Amino acid sequence: MPKYSITLHRIKSKVMISHRLLFALSILVIPHLLFSQEESNFNNSMALASTINSDLRSPLTASNIDFSLRNDRSFPVEFTDTLGVKSFEVKSAQNQIVHPQWLKAAIVPAALVVAGAITLVPASHCLLSKYTIHNKVVDLFPGFHSSLDNYMQYAPLAAVFGLKAAGVKSRSDFVNQVAISAKAELLMTVITSGMKHWISSERPSGSGMNSMPSGHTAQAFLSATILDMEYRDTSPWISVSGYTVATTTAVFRMANNQHWISDVLIGAGIGIFSTKAVYFTHRYRWGKKSNVVILPTIYKNGGGVSFGMLL
Repeated sequence: MPKYSITLHRIKSKVMISHRLLFALSILVIPHLLFSQEESNFNNSMALASTINSDLRSPLTASNIDFSLRNDRSFPVEFTDTLGVKSFEVKSAQNQIVHPQWLKAAIVPAALVVAGAITLVPASHCLLSKYTIHNKVVDLFPGFHSSLDNYMQYAPLAAVFGLKAAGVKSRSDFVNQVAISAKAELLMTVITSGMKHWISSERPSGSGMNSMPSGHTAQAFLSATILDMEYRDTSPWISVSGYTVATTTAVFRMANNQHWISDVLIGAGIGIFSTKAVYFTHRYRWGKKSNVVILPTIYKNGGGVSFGMLL
């Protein structure tokens, strides 16, 4: 056999051996690398999850979330969505402008008081003067005289307890309703009596110097506002009827020549304000359900009473 043939055969044999060695190495090494990489990833994920869990066990605050998001901290998918939503909720709550309920509730009574005060400013011959407006009302009701306004001022408040006795669903129970009404009446009486004492304003009829503000109107709108607060969710027409009676009372006070427009407007504002102030500050400490249960019990050899308490 020629010499070059033997050499070529040896080269081929070495090449085949090299290929077999590489193939064997690949079978042994590559799976090891793959499994070690997966194990490393698994260990990293477990460590990250442990870190996240420890972080989540700590109080979730806006500063912690913002720090994590600012530093591009990597989170698993199950945590990313939750943290994103929480961050949005926290930031939205922080950036939300707070409008206290009493601020919104004060708009109407403040507007009524301001409107009543405006009628005191112009001269007697001006269109917005209390004198001009009163003359218009008297012209509309010539020779009017009625004592119905003495009873209408309490009608909405009587309707509150009447509807409650009839079982119509309301905002407050009976005990709290009595407390709210009493506190509102007390506040309204203090304000109106103080103003009548310190402000000398002659009645249109000339029968006294305690015209400012109208106590009948304040009482009527206090009653109407209680009716509105208790039954506005039951039916809006209940609220409308209460304020209609209150407005009628105010008109009757002017038609009876007992009050100026300024008196009834400011009186209406005082009545609404007194009621709203009490509702927004009242704490429902009464009328709660008892946690004590006492029931008759029948035993095998007789009867008795079982006693239980919900803790």
